[in-house]
Amino acid sequence: MHVSLREVAERAGVARGTVSSVLNNRSVEARISPETQARIRRVAEELGYRPNRLAQGLGKGRTNILGLMIPGLRNPFFLSLLEIAEERALRAGYDVLPDSAFQMRAAYDMQGKLSGWPVDGILIWVTPDQSLVDYLGKWTQDVPAVYLGYPRDDGSDFVAINRDSGVSQVMEHLRERGYRRIAYLYPWEDLQPVDSRYALYARLCAEAGQVPERIALEPLDRPNTMSAITQAGLREAGLMTGLKLAARAATDRPDAVVCHNDLVAIGLFSGLRRAGLLVPQDIAVVGFDGIDEGQYLEKPLTTVVTPGEEMIEAALEMLTYRLNTTNETDRQPRSLILHGVLRIGETT
Repeated sequence: MHVSLREVAERAGVARGTVSSVLNNRSVEARISPETQARIRRVAEELGYRPNRLAQGLGKGRTNILGLMIPGLRNPFFLSLLEIAEERALRAGYDVLPDSAFQMRAAYDMQGKLSGWPVDGILIWVTPDQSLVDYLGKWTQDVPAVYLGYPRDDGSDFVAINRDSGVSQVMEHLRERGYRRIAYLYPWEDLQPVDSRYALYARLCAEAGQVPERIALEPLDRPNTMSAITQAGLREAGLMTGLKLAARAATDRPDAVVCHNDLVAIGLFSGLRRAGLLVPQDIAVVGFDGIDEGQYLEKPLTTVVTPGEEMIEAALEMLTYRLNTTNETDRQPRSLILHGVLRIGETT
């Protein structure tokens, strides 16, 4: 038998709105005492109350559910974004419905996971040449959305990472440490137009009188393999690339390798060490993202830490602003560009 909010309120001896605030995680903003919160939750459990989000959405035009579309959870960086988003959204009175397989669904011409849910707004991580409509259809044109990771010029709200500043910090650091043959391990050819890191690396090499060297992630050189490697395979691919690099003559090897992300760098480090090379004495290794796993290697990884927490907080602030503003004339896109910070470990 369905239990209503009114029944919970009557049993707990409080107003219906108070029950709604507590059970929808808005106790802080409603200034409800911990004792009252505990009583309401206890009564709701005793009565077997279960919220019907779809019915609530029909009644008030809101579900307090936000969609989060991120490219997989095998990369700890994206997993941390999900955890941060769920925590911050909960504090603001929202739940998060994640979809980490939207790109795979699109590849199989399947409907997006969020298509069947009346989400109030969406956070999405895609490159600037892609959009929410590409994955969920034209109905999302009226859904508030904030894009993550990359700047955009299509009038969308976004919170982006300035990747160029990270590359500049890395190259300056390596030059200061005396490295001169610096290579770049860049997995995907088709990312070059939208991810500017390799282009800047190549320009900085030229300015320093060095010929840039792009190292292909090992499985990409094999026949009958996918043109892109999934997040799940980046460690293994990096390891195999490290083994192959170590097999080159010492005079034919770079003395430092800048990796596209930490998963690749962790694999590369492991491959170099497995082959008997010393890091950084024989080859220095640098990553991007700043995931925790890199700090638990034999030697902590030097990496550019991406401010994921700050990015999610800013994106949620933008999204909730769009959801709560009544100013129809305020349609100017909102944006923020964040900078990564070089964290020097022991691999350089």
